Amino acid sequence: MKKVSILAAIALVVVGCNKKSIEDAPLGPVMPDREAPISFGVGGDVQITPAKAITKATVALPNDTKLGVFAFQGKTLPTSASTANGALWGDRDTENLEYTWNTSAGTTGAFKESGTSPKLFWPTTAAGTKLSFASYFPYTAAGVSAFVLTQDMADQTADATTSKAPDYGFAWAKLENVERPNPIVSKQLAFNYKVAKLSFAIMGDSDDGIQMQTGGTGEGIVAINVYGASTGFYQTYKLNLLDGTSTGSGDLNSSNKMQIQGIDASKVDNTETPAVTTKFVTAEAFVVPSTTDAGLKSDGIVVEIMYNDGTNTQSYKAEIKAGDKLTGKAALADGLEVGTNYKYTLKLGKALTVFTGKVVDWNEVTVPDVTLE
Repeated sequence: MKKVSILAAIALVVVGCNKKSIEDAPLGPVMPDREAPISFGVGGDVQITPAKAITKATVALPNDTKLGVFAFQGKTLPTSASTANGALWGDRDTENLEYTWNTSAGTTGAFKESGTSPKLFWPTTAAGTKLSFASYFPYTAAGVSAFVLTQDMADQTADATTSKAPDYGFAWAKLENVERPNPIVSKQLAFNYKVAKLSFAIMGDSDDGIQMQTGGTGEGIVAINVYGASTGFYQTYKLNLLDGTSTGSGDLNSSNKMQIQGIDASKVDNTETPAVTTKFVTAEAFVVPSTTDAGLKSDGIVVEIMYNDGTNTQSYKAEIKAGDKLTGKAALADGLEVGTNYKYTLKLGKALTVFTGKVVDWNEVTVPDVTLE
């Protein structure tokens, strides 16, 4: 999945784009240096050791990858919206800045502030001035207010124009007590996922396998829905961008379902002669972490497949909860834990059954600091 490489690659360094010495800067009120915009990553005009440069090929980030960045003056992040407003660095408009990955600096890349008029700069002097940063991924403009990101998670189907499902795989990082580089500084901006994820492989029981319906007619899966059997499977997600905590509200249930996107897939068994190709469908859902609701832990969630057999569309349902096939975390005994991927294989025949289930740690291991010289 795309974010595995992105989030591991983000944990690189914070660099100053201006190499001039600041040791002799005059004392006075601390102000932004308009000649020294702040970027994140390896790039800009910083001198680096080529053997230790992180190249575009290594990190494999597309040029439209975006972060949201907040900058505050102080050794630590503020703990409330009221104090955060007063602590915003610079011209007090360094809130939810859009940073985009680009590779304009030769073979290296950096996250740089989007647009032609940057707002975030290093202080004119390092004397007693510390900055602290909060960042999240992926960037959203409309969903952030009062240092909280809010997202309705119900519709995760593909956009009609882009044919892409929305990316709600939100991750968060902080970087505190940072002094202006002289000329550079090596720090980690280490992201952790702040949502949970459900991953499904949907198999058919015939040799032809199963695929999504195309063109609105014919045989295939028409829709994939997920909802809570009782309570605790939430529709509205909130991420506190000052401390990285996530919460949810509003139950998704049989009358208010989450819709997710199915994608055609196939696998080849070369042990057979001739080789056998099996067609199936994959789907994933980013979901609100929920570990305290008794209803979710006892009753679980329901996966509904709307399948057309060529004539009629019927509903097939499978329960994700404790039973013959599932136990422990895969049965949601501990709820839906942040940064965790719950992976299930579903088999569609005369009914929809849970064939296998497992849970994997989805949080990424951060990359060691990159040394710049």
